Amino acid sequence: MKQAQSSPSLAELLPALKPLFDDSGSMVFLYDESDDLAYANDQFYELTCLDPGSTPTWSDMIRICHRTGRGLLIEADDIETWLSHARKRRGSVPYRQFEIDTVDGHWLLITETIIPGLGILGIGVDITRAKNTTTVLQHEYQQALVEAETDALTQMGNRRALDRLRRLLTLSGVNRVISALMIDIDWFKPYNDSLGHLQGDECLRIIADLIRSGFRSEEAYPLRIGGEEFLILMVDADERAATQLARRILRTIRSRAIPHPTSQVGHVTLSIGVATSTVTDDETISTLLNAADKALYESKGSGRDRVTVASNAD
Repeated sequence: MKQAQSSPSLAELLPALKPLFDDSGSMVFLYDESDDLAYANDQFYELTCLDPGSTPTWSDMIRICHRTGRGLLIEADDIETWLSHARKRRGSVPYRQFEIDTVDGHWLLITETIIPGLGILGIGVDITRAKNTTTVLQHEYQQALVEAETDALTQMGNRRALDRLRRLLTLSGVNRVISALMIDIDWFKPYNDSLGHLQGDECLRIIADLIRSGFRSEEAYPLRIGGEEFLILMVDADERAATQLARRILRTIRSRAIPHPTSQVGHVTLSIGVATSTVTDDETISTLLNAADKALYESKGSGRDRVTVASNAD
């Protein structure tokens, strides 16, 4: 009967594995079953900022990094509580993987593997470049989302932004009093035809800036929803507040007196429709917008350059 061979000891294994670990380009460390540091390569000492050749326990290594503010970034007010939670995770599964960053800005992907009879073998791969690339991509993606919901000419929200606002308002689950101001530039097509599209674009930019100047940013959400048509949504604003804003915008446009060669009054004017309603779902938002749009056309039919308030948007 063959005699069972005993597993090689840690002391026997390390000399054979050390060259492989040292040349791996990764941080490699081995904590024995007593949690003492049995082996660490140069990258380990470099990234943890421990004294080369020192052999602290895993807990002491974490304490040193926390106390000195060097090496691994340990953000904890109470390090012992942090260690207590971390020790429960360490060794709870045969293999685990996690990310950790260092004080000097490196990111490491750490794998820890339990080797029965030896301890925990850890390997840390520097993923800083990949992490930074991911951060840049996420930023670009978020920026793309913002740009996709922003009208390039006026820097106001567009119809995509309106769709998002509608979803947010209905998903909140709370009935909100919303006021809508539907705004249209009077006789804008003749303005474009007589002065050209470049001047028309400049007029749109000026009008957008003047509309925004009429209120504080936290009061309302301005959007460009058509060629010369704008919409302002006011959340938790009653009819009186919305009407005041509409009239303030009208006065601002009048005082600016943008020349309009084909208008009877000689300058650019606006027609505005105002509606207010308690919004409970997307259907009531549609009803509100339709009421504001109808009030806008009443302003146009009544001679333009005026504000019309919808009688009842509910």
